[in-house]
Amino acid sequence: MRLLKSSEMRDVDRHAIEVLGIPGAVLMENAARGVCEVIYRKLEGTSALVVCGKGNNGGDGLAVARNLYNLGYDVEVVLTSPVESLKGDAKLNAQVLSLLPISVHVVDREEKLFELFNLGREADFIVDALFGTGLSKPLSGFYAEVVEVINRFNKPVVSVDIPSGLSSDSGSLIGPHVKADYTVTFAYPKVAHLFPPACYSVGELFIVDISIPEDVANLVAPDRFILTADEVAFTYPFREVMSHKYTYGHVAVIGGSVGKTGAPAMAAQGALKAGAGLVSVVVPESLNSVFEVKLTEVMSIPVKDKGKGYFGIDSLPQVLSVIERGKFSAVVIGPGIGSQEESYEFVREFVKECNLPLVIDADGINALAASLELLKLKEQEVVLTPHIGEFSRITSMSKEEILSTLPDVGLEFAKSFNCNLVLKSGRTVISTPKGKTYVNVMGNPGMATAGTGDVLAGIIGALLGMGIDGEDASKLGVFLHSLSGDLAAKDLTEEGLVATDLINYLPKAISRLKEYESSFKKPPYPFITSLKELVGEG
Repeated sequence: MRLLKSSEMRDVDRHAIEVLGIPGAVLMENAARGVCEVIYRKLEGTSALVVCGKGNNGGDGLAVARNLYNLGYDVEVVLTSPVESLKGDAKLNAQVLSLLPISVHVVDREEKLFELFNLGREADFIVDALFGTGLSKPLSGFYAEVVEVINRFNKPVVSVDIPSGLSSDSGSLIGPHVKADYTVTFAYPKVAHLFPPACYSVGELFIVDISIPEDVANLVAPDRFILTADEVAFTYPFREVMSHKYTYGHVAVIGGSVGKTGAPAMAAQGALKAGAGLVSVVVPESLNSVFEVKLTEVMSIPVKDKGKGYFGIDSLPQVLSVIERGKFSAVVIGPGIGSQEESYEFVREFVKECNLPLVIDADGINALAASLELLKLKEQEVVLTPHIGEFSRITSMSKEEILSTLPDVGLEFAKSFNCNLVLKSGRTVISTPKGKTYVNVMGNPGMATAGTGDVLAGIIGALLGMGIDGEDASKLGVFLHSLSGDLAAKDLTEEGLVATDLINYLPKAISRLKEYESSFKKPPYPFITSLKELVGEG
């Protein structure tokens, strides 16, 4: 499912209304019925206070009030502007409402806020329909006071489309805003629904199909998607009876230095658990005994290092020879490789010479900071897996700038350098050289621990080694990695989670995906879907 900004959603709405001829009132009615369905499903109580602004979001609220009345709820409406100021579909819904025994209270200035307060005290829940996704500046004055009153009720709040006061285009908080328990958005989720800290005020998110055909978004909306189970389902190749270990790829993990032997080991074990037929670590000779003890199924290939305990440029010919003769199908380079300038030079030259699909991680990424142009020359798939700090180093952007533009910041990089970029954070974003973006909403804070990135690099390396292309390998790798983390945290707690737990839970994550594939069917609620159902957790 696509993830949109306010201007993009306006384009979708405009095309549906002006080109396809779907009346705006029909879209508004579908939206209102979706909100009422969520209220009916999730909330106790029968007394509703619906607080409406004067725009289309307020029009949605007026339609919600009528539909709640039809369902038997006791409904009071607060309108924050005179009825005469309403236009279009909002005006139409106000006219219909005026013919029904539903009280509409005009509270349009601070002196009248006591009326809102008194009505809220009597209600079982509040419907917030003040401002929609088009808001771009902070609320102040009277409207900021309205938001404060709504938040003070300490009663369940359902926001229509977006909690009023949030900017739909950013995870940043621009000013006073409603703190919702449930948010019901229309057609597609918006950026603020998913990115912190704004998403903390969204509550449980539901998406309502308001009858806009997907063809419209395909024509006018960007290729920015939420990473969901259906996006990654059926990516694994079918396992045939007569297959052998090389059928599923031989992955080389190149890395390791003194004090950092765990990183390539975890990457290698992650690759093996993700389904690779063979995995070998290519490591400095002076550290090989560590890997011989640490690893069982994973093979180790020692490379002369003159006793330094890390790779230098003099190790390059032997490493290239190992890769050329080893029947390898993909390479992961960088885990634990160290930050010595010699090692950086080794990485740059290896990337230049390697003709296999590559995952570049950790200090392998830092090594390319001054030589990113190398990536443009690669004919094979390349996947970069930086965290925010590493991406800051290779782009010279500040961390704050990256975080504030997270849904989009990697896209130009991926297109410019012809690579798939997996920008790791609490909301990992995958950007592709073909101009697509995928936002991952799975995973948990327990995964913010050393080594989880190494495991992810190994998983993606395994998928590349099976012959899966860079975009699909990145998507499936991130999905399985996050699902493993969620399954592990459920059993072990977030606090007790360590990177190797993700490796141990990978089979469970793969099994969960296989179950999803085998039961692939129409969703139980075709017009209303929760975010958890959407990503495959429901």
